Amino acid sequence: MKKIPFEDALSHIRNLLPVYGLRTVPLQDAVGCVLAEPVYAKYNVPPAPVSAMDGFAVDSASTADASNTNPVTLTNFDRVNTGNVVRSQFDAVIMVEDVEFNGSDNPAEITIRAPIKAGRNVRATGEDIRQGRMVLPAGARVRPFDIGALAGYGITEVSIRSVSVGIIATGSELIAPGEIPKPGQVVESNSVMTEAYLRQFGVDVIRYPPVEDNRVLIREAIEKAVCENEIVLLSAGSSMGSKDFTASAISEIGKIVFHGVFMKPAKPTMLGVVDGKPVIGMPGFPLSAQTSQRLFVRELLELWGFKGPEHETVSAVAGEAVGSDDFLDEFRFAAAAEVAGRVVALPQIRSSSMQMNGIRANCYIHIPRGTAEAKAGDCVSAVLNVPLEELSRTILLGGAYSEGSEELLVKAACAGWTVRFGDISSTNLNLLKDNACHGMCLPKGFDLSPLDGIELECFELKDDTMLVMRCDMDDVQAAELRVFAGGA
Repeated sequence: MKKIPFEDALSHIRNLLPVYGLRTVPLQDAVGCVLAEPVYAKYNVPPAPVSAMDGFAVDSASTADASNTNPVTLTNFDRVNTGNVVRSQFDAVIMVEDVEFNGSDNPAEITIRAPIKAGRNVRATGEDIRQGRMVLPAGARVRPFDIGALAGYGITEVSIRSVSVGIIATGSELIAPGEIPKPGQVVESNSVMTEAYLRQFGVDVIRYPPVEDNRVLIREAIEKAVCENEIVLLSAGSSMGSKDFTASAISEIGKIVFHGVFMKPAKPTMLGVVDGKPVIGMPGFPLSAQTSQRLFVRELLELWGFKGPEHETVSAVAGEAVGSDDFLDEFRFAAAAEVAGRVVALPQIRSSSMQMNGIRANCYIHIPRGTAEAKAGDCVSAVLNVPLEELSRTILLGGAYSEGSEELLVKAACAGWTVRFGDISSTNLNLLKDNACHGMCLPKGFDLSPLDGIELECFELKDDTMLVMRCDMDDVQAAELRVFAGGA
């Protein structure tokens, strides 16, 4: 497995030529979709000259001599409202407020004190758009307000670009969700998670049955998926184990662009091309698979015009040191929140196999290649997977995760708040010393002497756990945390 730098792998993804399917959908279902073909008006809008105002349709020539000192009385006119057809013998509309008449709906004569030019207050045939003219080009994304105009121009359905993504999970040890795994078995959850993630982009998804660790069967599954989809994702089998056949199967029917990336997690990620279509091999560990999707699959889909969920990048303070190997890009899952007026991010345990890391995290921190460590207090880039505003309603905790901690989560959720934990294996009291969290859950009787000189308050929780907070932690989140912990 010859690995390449993360930025090089990203460049290969960006250089893939788009492959689109085509689907015709009712107009009302096209919001957010990208047009596969231009859309043209079915008829002139308006179909005939119409009044742009409430008033009187007249022959402009008959008004030429009108002035304030020489009022002109007209008997040849039509009373019109906005949108009424202007008959061919008339070429202008005088607004009702500029006319003197007896006030009836159908006056016999009107008096004017100013001339009007031909075409004034008249919408010409096809002024909005003429029959056969283009409304939107291919490649345009249909917005909600476009729908009304398209409907008004006679459009009832449109052809949109579609992309179908096929997901193949590989592994003889896989069992279906809902089954209880025996030793050596693994619940096949990656494809379920991947489908849920992809649905956010508005693409079609086909999830195929898991394939055993057999090169021939995997190759046949890839061939079938390539025929039926524009993109194929493979879960597991991308490493170099004795039962990892993905790379060899792709090589037999296409080519491998890269196999392995200097990054963590998701180091075994691979990219192949079969019949001009990308085939991406993702690692089997859940957080590694998520990382491949967020960094590579997302990039591919967005370049092809399919926008996914927001992923805003914010500047955050590292609450604890985030170590990395300087020869790779590290993407560490983390929990972030506003703490004492700044955004703080606490890294999760460095493990790509623990799915609870993904549950507890709301962002990831990128430590670029060439950087050995982000120290506590350093500014880091945190890429959110929740809306930015959620950080102001998130309580950030350090220390142990226990039954007592879970009670805090439940109380907070019922009140519309979120509680998140950093590395639950860490009892680093510097988090409290540095104001890098709202509180810490620690075993009852834990030695707090390193915090001598800082006024603390403690709350007893279930399971011999205590919540320790600084008395001077006074932001909104800390106030709510005290309520959830049973304090005043």
